[in-house]
Amino acid sequence: MLVGIGFDIHEHSENSELYLAGLKLEGVGFKAHSDGDIILHALCDALLGSVGKKDIGYYFPSNSKTPENISSLKILEKVLSVIEYPSLKINNIDIIFISQVINVSKIRDKIIENLANLLDINSSKINIKGKTTDNLGIIGNQSASSCQVIISLTNA
Repeated sequence: MLVGIGFDIHEHSENSELYLAGLKLEGVGFKAHSDGDIILHALCDALLGSVGKKDIGYYFPSNSKTPENISSLKILEKVLSVIEYPSLKINNIDIIFISQVINVSKIRDKIIENLANLLDINSSKINIKGKTTDNLGIIGNQSASSCQVIISLTNA
């Protein structure tokens, strides 16, 4: 069995569109070199970690080598290639989305459905939980949101 953990945090920006799990949604987006999709970024790091590869920043540095505003869908596509995804089988994905700004319960089903489609897996293998920080810290003061992902895979 292979296990990987991923984490991402981004500052909110009124000037950015909101992307989560590959979906463009209504709401305040994130300040980032890419589209700021913290769910896909954390998922990509978890996938990379599960097979002992370097982090997402190695493949997509936040500089001129990576196109500005790159879609996280392109990042996921590259990561799936790097980890040789067809040779793996996802057992489950557990996501913790931490925000005082975005209520994940309202978009949970959309996120799960889209991730299942992107990864070509049954949606029952994906769980997402929404948490707040009870108004503590950078997340609590609504300046940022974060995401943590743990994934379990086996060789196909």
